Amino acid sequence: MGDILDVSGNKMATIGEDNKVRDLQNVIIGSVLNNGEVFDIKGQKLGHVDGRGYVYEAGNHIGTVNSDGRVYDYENHWVGKISGGHIESGGAALLLLVR
Repeated sequence: MGDILDVSGNKMATIGEDNKVRDLQNVIIGSVLNNGEVFDIKGQKLGHVDGRGYVYEAGNHIGTVNSDGRVYDYENHWVGKISGGHIESGGAALLLLVR
């Protein structure tokens, strides 16, 4: 499991071993598949993360997930961090589902 944190370190959501993203009320808000594709709760594909940590929405690069868990938007502004496991998928969830 990984925690999705804002820039102040406050927990915003989690990503579990089942690849589901849950908000603070433990409600599933989406999922990230093993291939990096991100879906909302309705099953609509929102974007994906590639093997280098680049996150895309509609083919456009919208952010980057660093190996230390820090997540940056397309303008290189720090938007949050992933702690625990699922670094890349949690970062993609932060940019596409949580913010």
